[in-house]
Amino acid sequence: MKQIKIWLCVVLLSGTYNAFAQQSPQNGSEQIALSIWIPDNTGLTADAQRMLQNKVSQIASKQGIAADPGYSRFVFTANVVIVEKYITPTAPPKQAYKIDVTFYIGDGIEGKAFSSCNTAITGIGDNETKAFMDALKNIRVLNPDYKKFIELGKAKIIAYYNEKCDAIIRESQTLSAAQQYDEAIYKLMSVPEECKECRMKVMDAADAVYQQKIDRECKTILAEANALWNAEQNVEGAQKAGQTLVRIDPNANCFNEALALSKKISERIKQLDERAWNVQQEKLAFQREMTQKEFDFRVNSSEREDELERERIKAYRDVQKTYAENQPAVQYVSLW
Repeated sequence: MKQIKIWLCVVLLSGTYNAFAQQSPQNGSEQIALSIWIPDNTGLTADAQRMLQNKVSQIASKQGIAADPGYSRFVFTANVVIVEKYITPTAPPKQAYKIDVTFYIGDGIEGKAFSSCNTAITGIGDNETKAFMDALKNIRVLNPDYKKFIELGKAKIIAYYNEKCDAIIRESQTLSAAQQYDEAIYKLMSVPEECKECRMKVMDAADAVYQQKIDRECKTILAEANALWNAEQNVEGAQKAGQTLVRIDPNANCFNEALALSKKISERIKQLDERAWNVQQEKLAFQREMTQKEFDFRVNSSEREDELERERIKAYRDVQKTYAENQPAVQYVSLW
């Protein structure tokens, strides 16, 4: 009987903890994220544009830059200039290109370059298209000259965030006051980990915003669960309410109210239809046992504090990613 009383509480708690555990990051390190961007007005063919973008992505990866899928205001881009085009004195004759490729890191919103690096490439082919593609293939991903250029770009980005730190926090607080919590968290979590002083400030601000977010969501979810239960006070209604309650974050201020509701539902169901309720419990006996063990382990683990920190940051990152994915594509400005 005791198991029946606590079942909804256990599922409520363990479901939320398990959701965090499954999403926990593989490592705690973060990189400065740049959008890999090649403008559409470069005059390149679609194939050439894709190849150039792939080369830029490879260079970024080799130099420890995370490729942001179009959300960051900062971009890693490249411009191609044809220096010379000629016919080779061979039999049969071939087309040849000499090309300068300049890589840039900068603010794609303001169109301001922070650093740049130039490399010369050549290509030969049976026609102009093949010659041009052959030239792009010759971009050296591991060129040692890239390191200094990228480090300078990263330093300028860090300086930008350090300078704008207080303004970013104020803006997030304004958004939070307007209940635009996801956008507020997005802006705060855009500050890279390398901006150590600012990062500490924005994480404190993110804690406050996230608490407001989950507290508001908790009230909404709790009201929904109450409505479901009041409308259908039977096993089916209990299941619907329980599935709703597991969406509540255990750190929300109304979490204890959710636990009280789950206990109330389980006790009422036993009174109304104990036989039907017991059948449901038998079907879920294994799940109850495993989730209880998992919950006990996580609460009592000596490593729980570090795990909670990782879960917290991952939760904020998830909000940031989801918000960004639902926004229109950023319209960047050329850096050259």
